[in-house]
Amino acid sequence: MKVKKTKRIIIYTMCFLVPLAIATCYFIYRRFAPFGNSSILTVDMGQQYIDFFAHYRDTLLHNPNGFIYSFANALGGGMIGTWSYYLMSPLNLLILLFPLAKMPSAIAIISLLKYGLSGLSFGYFLIQSKKYISWSIVGFATAYALMGWMIANQFNTLWIDAAIILPIIFLGFQKLLRDQSSVLYVVALTAMFIINYYMGWMIAMFLTAYMVIYGIARAYPVEISAYGHIIFKWIKASVLSAMLSAWLLIPTFFSLLAGKTHYTRNQFQIRFEYNPLDMLGKFFNGSVDFKQLPSGTANIFVGSIVVVLFIYYFFIPTIKKNIRFANLGLTAFMIFSMVFQPLDLLWHGWQLPVWYTFRFSYLFSFLMIITAFSAFLHILSEGLDYKRFLITLGLIILGVAYVGLFKKHFEYLKADNFIWGSVFLVISIGVIIACAIYKKSLLLSVAVFAVMAGEMGLNMVTSLNNLDYLKSSDYTTYAQMLRKEVNQVKKRDKGFYRIGTTFARTKNDAFTADYNGGSIFSSTLEADTSQFFKHIGQPNGDSFVLYSNGTMFTDSLLGMKYYMNQQIPENNPNKKRQKEPVPALTRKPDLNSYELLSQDKLIGTYQNPYALPLGFLTPKSGMNNDKIASDPIEYQNELAHRLDPNIKRLYEPTTYSHIQYNNIYKISKLNNAILKKNMMELSYIILTIPVQKDTSYYMTLGTNFNKGQISISVDGQNQTQFTPSERTIIANIGNEQIDGNINVQIFVNASSTLLHDFRLYKVHNSKIAKFSNDMKKNPYKITQWNERSMTGTVNVKSNQQALTTTIPYSKGWHAKVDGKAVTPKKWENMFLYVPMTKGHHTVKLSFWPEGLTTGIILGLIGWALIGFEFYRTRRKKQALPTQAADSTDKPSSK
Repeated sequence: MKVKKTKRIIIYTMCFLVPLAIATCYFIYRRFAPFGNSSILTVDMGQQYIDFFAHYRDTLLHNPNGFIYSFANALGGGMIGTWSYYLMSPLNLLILLFPLAKMPSAIAIISLLKYGLSGLSFGYFLIQSKKYISWSIVGFATAYALMGWMIANQFNTLWIDAAIILPIIFLGFQKLLRDQSSVLYVVALTAMFIINYYMGWMIAMFLTAYMVIYGIARAYPVEISAYGHIIFKWIKASVLSAMLSAWLLIPTFFSLLAGKTHYTRNQFQIRFEYNPLDMLGKFFNGSVDFKQLPSGTANIFVGSIVVVLFIYYFFIPTIKKNIRFANLGLTAFMIFSMVFQPLDLLWHGWQLPVWYTFRFSYLFSFLMIITAFSAFLHILSEGLDYKRFLITLGLIILGVAYVGLFKKHFEYLKADNFIWGSVFLVISIGVIIACAIYKKSLLLSVAVFAVMAGEMGLNMVTSLNNLDYLKSSDYTTYAQMLRKEVNQVKKRDKGFYRIGTTFARTKNDAFTADYNGGSIFSSTLEADTSQFFKHIGQPNGDSFVLYSNGTMFTDSLLGMKYYMNQQIPENNPNKKRQKEPVPALTRKPDLNSYELLSQDKLIGTYQNPYALPLGFLTPKSGMNNDKIASDPIEYQNELAHRLDPNIKRLYEPTTYSHIQYNNIYKISKLNNAILKKNMMELSYIILTIPVQKDTSYYMTLGTNFNKGQISISVDGQNQTQFTPSERTIIANIGNEQIDGNINVQIFVNASSTLLHDFRLYKVHNSKIAKFSNDMKKNPYKITQWNERSMTGTVNVKSNQQALTTTIPYSKGWHAKVDGKAVTPKKWENMFLYVPMTKGHHTVKLSFWPEGLTTGIILGLIGWALIGFEFYRTRRKKQALPTQAADSTDKPSSK
């Protein structure tokens, strides 16, 4: 018994260490931090998640309120939805051990541990479920830990915990099906819902499909008469898991209602997304590349041994037919889900994914591997049915032939990878046959492990070598530089304000440097925020907003009190041009009207004298508006007038005094003009625009600018502009201190292009100053504030005024005026305002996520039910000895 226990511990250890060692060797080979200056930062890991990890660190170490709300989330937003989707992995606690400068190293170490833990979890499941211990288990655990889904989603680290917890959930699920304790199932499923509700939903879908299909096939491991009891027990355990995690799930649900649910656009279509046979290419190594990430087929690579055994399983005669049919039905359902759009939509919570398609495919890989292992055990105990095995090989050869004949169709599949896949397939078949002959040979058990680990390691190398990564210093240098500048501003000003920038590494820079910003890239973005940014001429989308095109008016309104601007380095012909550590986002001549506070070689920091406080008084009549101007300049004009009736019109149209053509056909007007080249040479027009001092100049640009058909420079400087955007955007082209001219050069990059929504406008700085001064006359003077609460005073001079804020409206915000609750309202379908009466008032605004109280109550009820069940079970156990004693004391009937 002691020897068996020692062997089990060794196998568990190897299930953890082998995938960890393979992944670590690859990280060392690629010089990922901490093994070099490269990193695993690519795609969303580099553009999104790492900034959230910085916020995670700041929240747990310095500012716990960041779990609930943050003004770094665009203009401000609830954070529970962000945490429940991105940040709840227990392994993230390791981030706290590293300084910000070592964040890429921390993420790499966490990723490596997740590979190891996935292998350990799966190995534990196999040993506990099958009561079998050998080195071959390490091979199957490695196949699971390094399956194609894991490799393709290495940088989506927020999902990888699902691979760790899934085997434990399924082990608890099997116990439940045998009418044993449901404790493991409840604990593991609850943990999954808390760590990542999105993956938890998919696992719940998989278990439901299993229950239905196996129930129809009458394949539960209990008597048919007990089916109703088992189903009820499963439902009760699943509901209990939902209740225990309700404190997070319910607020997240309301967060999704305000965000992603608004973006579903006619996605339900009865159609197949691709030919199911196209999935066969993903069973060869190296099937991951950048083209496959946004729109490829499901990542289901599991290695040759698993594929052969999986197919053979359905031909094994000694396995009960109803069990084989149930497994076949579940397999068919999973394959159908990966090609039929309505089912694909269901798996993803009725929201087709943007990039990273078929995110649930790890469940199919899990099914394949456990099915293959069952076939492997049958072979060890019974040998091979060679007739049926030949049928299996025939099907596999047809699959290989299909991929080989149509290899050009599989763009990601390189010839070397196809050859290596075929070689491993032949070796795998040989090893399986040898296992059938020699059965429980230690040498063959090690051979199974070695072949599986070798093929999975090869797939990791050939797949991840197709991707490019950021240098570790690309993040750390920028993060340290930005945080240093922000900290200097914070030392100068302890109040509430927002900070704008003319540069950006990502849209989530505010989280990395811990400041109140105006941009965000998050799957939990509120739809109202995205719409408001579109109305004011800022780049926006379903999951991002970017405050890159602020005008002097929006800077003022939104309280952008400080601005950081990238400095243009001096040209030095003796030095090799280096990559800019501060990536330019836009040009902002308006900074000429702001006060320069400090500057160094990289950044200049400016103070905006026109920035408004977070709250101010405006006419109540200006709070109601049902009409939205289609043009962003006109929208800002109307908005300024509603807030300050003294402002009749901020922006005025302006025009050019001269136009010069170079290889372009002449046009009669600019707006919506069709620009046509008459040569293949460089083609452009130059507009000369007269400008007045102390006046800001803007141009609007239609969405065709996003497509690269035109490019623009102003006085020889490139008009840097983020793309894409859903609507017309505004670009700042001038703000001069003296009268003169600016020259706008429009380059045409296509034979013919539409100059869509191209207009020129100006606004006098005096009008911005008047608007700012009018709003500042009656400010909301904040005396105390944190991320989710603020208290201040306001002097209301008329019952027709309202306390207007630029806090994004949410039902989670609550207001108290002089200690009495007042219901906040929404203005401009975006921000919060509080109806007021005349007089001097103290106003407290506080945020408590919608649904959090209900979730906590449900969780407490869940714990009460657990306590009651524990008490009832204990009483039963205590009653058994008493009943036994009573029956012993009874007199004999003789």
